[in-house]
Amino acid sequence: MTAKVSYAYAVARDADGSLEKALSGLPGVAEAPLHLVRVEDGDDVVVAVSPVPERDFQEAALRAHLEDLDWLESVARAHHRVIEALAARTAVLP
Repeated sequence: MTAKVSYAYAVARDADGSLEKALSGLPGVAEAPLHLVRVEDGDDVVVAVSPVPERDFQEAALRAHLEDLDWLESVARAHHRVIEALAARTAVLP
């Protein structure tokens, strides 16, 4: 089994609890499903995250991936899709 790590997209406010539904079905990096982690005692503050393969995000792998423009574009576009979806509904801190 491949180990997973969490990829964090942004910190956001989810005052009405609607962000989870808004992100439902939207693929994240590596086509992973997105979910929100609620900040303890942070009222309506959430962090949008998804699991990603650890092997792709270790230091040596990242160095190689940063030279692979197809991989880099895929990650950047997925990241941007999530930020756009969040920003259309609330203030975000990418």
